[in-house]
Amino acid sequence: MKRTNLSTIQSLLEGSKLLNCPHPEAVEIDKVLPLSSDNKDYLSFVSSKAFVNEANSSSAAAILVSEEISSSIAANKPLIVVPHVELAFSKMLLYFNPPKEPNGKISPHSVVHPTAQIGENTEIGHFVTVGANSKIGKNCIIEDGVKIENDVTIGDGARIGMNCVFYHGTVIGERFTVFGNSTFGGDGFGFVYANGKHNKLPQVGKVVIGDDVEVGSNCTVDRGAITDTKIGNGCKFDNMVHIAHNCVVGNHVIIAGQSGLAGSVTLGNNVIIGGACAISDHLTLVDGTIIAGGSSLRTSPKTKDVYVGWDLGLTFPEFQKYRVNIKNIVNLNKWIKRIKELEKKAGIEGEDI
Repeated sequence: MKRTNLSTIQSLLEGSKLLNCPHPEAVEIDKVLPLSSDNKDYLSFVSSKAFVNEANSSSAAAILVSEEISSSIAANKPLIVVPHVELAFSKMLLYFNPPKEPNGKISPHSVVHPTAQIGENTEIGHFVTVGANSKIGKNCIIEDGVKIENDVTIGDGARIGMNCVFYHGTVIGERFTVFGNSTFGGDGFGFVYANGKHNKLPQVGKVVIGDDVEVGSNCTVDRGAITDTKIGNGCKFDNMVHIAHNCVVGNHVIIAGQSGLAGSVTLGNNVIIGGACAISDHLTLVDGTIIAGGSSLRTSPKTKDVYVGWDLGLTFPEFQKYRVNIKNIVNLNKWIKRIKELEKKAGIEGEDI
């Protein structure tokens, strides 16, 4: 167990300062916990005024707070005032719970093709296969059961969870993280119905993923049909996210669990998609668009905004009529307002509608 005095912790947090603690070197911290914990010698945090009362009764040895909130905390509580509370809290969690480091060992139960290149200090787990001409960067951890086909590139610092699959030609940037059972570069869903059957369209593009991307468990990113499926830098996908063929996802996009993009969707930078959303094919979402959880999007939003929608269980013609009726109701309200204004100017007393 790592024990660190409060003075050292404060020095690790850039731009921070200590309050209510004349002897920080005598206060020791060994873990990070919620305010309500019964333990002692732990660090906690307050991110909003709603938790001030809980902070005042907390047994935490020290509390991370913002400058604004610090004056609301009791004077007997040691505080570390930081510019960004959640960011400081995250840094402390990593400090007391450091992630596993690669050991540079390659399991004798793995199969690495002679033409594959494995970077310095990269760890390869049991029953991993690495195909011909594939390249894995340095300081990576490839956990048990991962399958990497031919001509795959994975950048430095990757953390690949158990049983993930990387099909041929997939390109992954640096500091990539993915949890178990996710698949990259499988064929997109493309068929042509002719002669009484569904005829497969060859999927000859690939998947290209940028740097600092994190993907949850049981996710799928399909290869492009002709052009590549692309994921930008800094994207974060929750569990059970599906990205179909030919999608282009911008930088720093967040997609919550059980959401899916149909083929050829384009997402701008900093788009947020809530859980259980369905985005129809060939749509474009501009930078900063937010789609609320449970929404089904069938047309491209023209402006940055928060969009909410749901499946009404209607047939497509019924749904089109529904949309027209909603538009008519909105227009009717505008006409009512104009009529009232005209009546007022003409001195007519009309009935309220």
